[in-house]
Amino acid sequence: MYIIIKKIHIMKNTYCLLVVLFTSLIVSCGGDDDPIPAPVVVTPEVVVPDTVAPTITLVGPSTINIEEGDSFTDAGASASDDVDGDISSSITTSGSVDASTPGTYILTYSVSDAAGNSVELTRTIIVAVATKITALAATGIVSEQTPAEARSTINGKWNFPESSSKSSYSSKLNTCEFDFIEFTDTTYYLALDLDGEFNAVSGPYELNEDSEGKVSSVDLYYYTGEVDVVIATLTDINVIEINDEIEASFTVNLTIPDTADFDSCNELSGTYSDVGKEEPMQQSYAVANTSTSSDSTSDTASDTYVSYIDPISHVTLINNTWSLQGVTEEGESLTIADVLEDWCYYEECDGVGNCVETAVEGCSPPTSINLQFSAYGSYNLVFIGGSEGTEVEAGEWIWIDEPGEPMFYIIEDGYTEVMEILNLSESSLILRNEEGDTYSFTSI
Repeated sequence: MYIIIKKIHIMKNTYCLLVVLFTSLIVSCGGDDDPIPAPVVVTPEVVVPDTVAPTITLVGPSTINIEEGDSFTDAGASASDDVDGDISSSITTSGSVDASTPGTYILTYSVSDAAGNSVELTRTIIVAVATKITALAATGIVSEQTPAEARSTINGKWNFPESSSKSSYSSKLNTCEFDFIEFTDTTYYLALDLDGEFNAVSGPYELNEDSEGKVSSVDLYYYTGEVDVVIATLTDINVIEINDEIEASFTVNLTIPDTADFDSCNELSGTYSDVGKEEPMQQSYAVANTSTSSDSTSDTASDTYVSYIDPISHVTLINNTWSLQGVTEEGESLTIADVLEDWCYYEECDGVGNCVETAVEGCSPPTSINLQFSAYGSYNLVFIGGSEGTEVEAGEWIWIDEPGEPMFYIIEDGYTEVMEILNLSESSLILRNEEGDTYSFTSI
């Protein structure tokens, strides 16, 4: 019993001690003069979700047109986000462009912000078939080049020196000299000076390859009225740069058929070492007398032919191969199919006005009619296919000094005709002659 009472006493003392200690603790932490602070209420932060997509902007135009063989460097895009700021470095680009192969290419630019919101934008790159005159910088020995390289090297206008060899055709009294030769992608234009008068011969040309696939020579074809024949061959072609100018050396032998009206140029041949390549038409065409006005009624064009509006862009655009699509004559619209359908018919009329359409025996129409302009002032009207084969009508053209009026002269055999440009773009050309007839073309 004593032991039990003792334990109880000890427990009481311990309890009393705890009470004293607890009371002291309360007193030391505060009393009436130092109340217990109220609990702090923390308001949870409200997080607004980021649902706004970033913005992406192309650097440069959304559609870019280039020509096969041109260089292409993607300008890219920029991007920004209302939360993350500039995120241009996060843009990814898909798609590719092969500038050596004509076609339409799509580049897609994509970007996402930190919240996962994404956006994309596309750019279209159109690689057109090369039709423009190659840059003057193309040089090299043609016999060491592939057809593509050789075509690039010879393309352009080559001016013969004034000391060009004259025709040695002994049975003719006339004298004939080379003036210039111009190569496009598929045709040539050869200008000849016959007793001081301008003559031109034009047609397709062919690159002859050796066993290694290199171009050994270039044949010039001429349509005699029956077949295409080779009238000249260029060999030993070497194009070099001398004092920032491009010059060529080559050997040419010309044999004009007797059926041609300038056959006195027959057997015109020689080897030339200083044939200079001409610069294409420039932004400002130099004129000797700007006070002279163009006269569309004269047989020859005026010396004043300052381009009208931003001439370099128009030269670049018109320097192309255009396929005839339709004609409007006397208010009647004809498609190219209509034109070709009537090609092999002519009208026979009697004395009292009765007319009958008669078919031309053995005639078949061409499959297409193309118009080729060069940046050097020549053009070729090319009739392809049909019973007459490939036939080329050649002439010259120059801009008319009529500010705000897109017109130019077409000159053929001394005859000058004004052609008005109703529409000119990368894909469309519409011309109107002095009689009001219109001709619609699309680019090839």
